[in-house]
Amino acid sequence: MAEPRGPSSKIEMRSLSARATATVRETIGRNDISDSLGRIYRAVNTTIAKQGIEAAGAPFARYHSFGDTIDLEAGLPVKSTIAVDGDVKPSQLPGGPAAIAVHAGPYESLKATYDAIEAWMKSTGRPPAGGPWEIYLTDPSTEPDPSKWLTEIIWPLKLN
Repeated sequence: MAEPRGPSSKIEMRSLSARATATVRETIGRNDISDSLGRIYRAVNTTIAKQGIEAAGAPFARYHSFGDTIDLEAGLPVKSTIAVDGDVKPSQLPGGPAAIAVHAGPYESLKATYDAIEAWMKSTGRPPAGGPWEIYLTDPSTEPDPSKWLTEIIWPLKLN
């Protein structure tokens, strides 16, 4: 059995390259995240398959704002730019400096990792530059045990 992990792995700063994505962006209620993500990922997968474009990584959800309503952009990184197909549009995950941590465990406990990243940003004097995104490294449909789920949290930082 694996060693239990804290709310996050080590928080580190990395410089990221921008990545082309296929996404759907919408405003949803806080309680609608799970249903919306499932619908969005199905639409994005259908579009990239129809257009013969390969995914270039795991699904992600980017939070442009988070409150009672959420400005959510979700989809997949892709190897080439897609053509607009209904609600599915080409987009990009930004490059530049980012605080990154890997959360181990169920989605309901992600807040602890977000809190750790926010504390790290405050203690290092590195303010955020836009909303964070989550990359779902573990597929819950193939790993039913939430304690084994891994989610990478990426929070862009302002240049100093």
